Amino acid sequence: MQVAPLLTIWQIVVINFAIFFGHYVIVATTLNFQYGNAGIPNMSNNLSVACGAYVITSIVTRICMWLLGMAGVAFRLNWVYDNPYNVAMISAFLETSPLLGFSLFMLSLALALVFGNLLGWVLASISGKMRASTLMVLLYVVAQAGDVIVANENWIAGGSNGAFIPNFLSWYPGEDFLIVAVTTMLVGLLCYFVVRAIQNSPFGRLARSVRENEWTVMSMGKDVGRIRRGVMAFSSGMMAVTGVLIALYYRYVEYGMFDQVSYTIWPWLMITIGGIGNNAGSLVGVIVCVGILKTISTFNLFYGGVIASSGKAGLFITFEEMALSVILLAFLIYKPNGLLPEKRLQIPGIDYRRYMMEDPSPGDEQSK
Repeated sequence: MQVAPLLTIWQIVVINFAIFFGHYVIVATTLNFQYGNAGIPNMSNNLSVACGAYVITSIVTRICMWLLGMAGVAFRLNWVYDNPYNVAMISAFLETSPLLGFSLFMLSLALALVFGNLLGWVLASISGKMRASTLMVLLYVVAQAGDVIVANENWIAGGSNGAFIPNFLSWYPGEDFLIVAVTTMLVGLLCYFVVRAIQNSPFGRLARSVRENEWTVMSMGKDVGRIRRGVMAFSSGMMAVTGVLIALYYRYVEYGMFDQVSYTIWPWLMITIGGIGNNAGSLVGVIVCVGILKTISTFNLFYGGVIASSGKAGLFITFEEMALSVILLAFLIYKPNGLLPEKRLQIPGIDYRRYMMEDPSPGDEQSK
């Protein structure tokens, strides 16, 4: 097998930016759909993201072992401690089976959508009629409880040891991270346009009407609870796709990877910077925040050792959190509507200018 040439440090920085842009554009856009469009303040994004990764470790890896077992590949029996060996055997087999590797990747995305939808439906169902702060607290606690459960259940993701996952793209002859970056960008942008289409659909407009005045929606005979469950299910499924992409990048899954700062608080900052309720604002916020994160990580790569040796290791460790706090406070105080504020919703195909300019009908004149 031909060995790919090593990447330069700046190529790695660019690839990392592309990968994390693809991750966060899904999470931020769907969060903006939840809160900016439907008024649901979700504080359990990281749980939905983790769901997609856990689908690979708990289901897809077992499917791989079952399929390859029928092909004559011998696996070891201990699910936790033999995981590195078993995953290495799967990845080696997939090097010569590109169709199988691609099929397993697509299966992972499909299962992540299904289980993410179920998770979102359950979260919306248990939250009942909670609103605003109480709903945020409940979802925050549920996400914390999910971490505790996964840490103590070996069959999900290896418990506290974590679990490696097969490299579904091992058949690619070039640099692995390059194909991962391209795949992540394509899936991320596809999800962005899907969310955008849903937001402009009749369901998206109905969700926005719930945000504006749910009592009016109820008076029209609509089930507000069902609408909220639909929004949560759709958004959670899309976020679960991010979990698959993250697992594909790291090729390892552990419950502590999906912390609430990275996959809940940072996405909230992204939509706050870009503009709550504006899809284009989500893109702008992701670009700004991922740029900040990658700038900090690159700075730490070059100067982190100098900072740590000077006795300021605490500053080195908490630099990202400090930047998050300062930027969030600055935008909440000076730019609460973000860089691209929410625009008035316009239904495609309707000429609003013509309706505003046309004369009233004779029937309207008589009614007056």
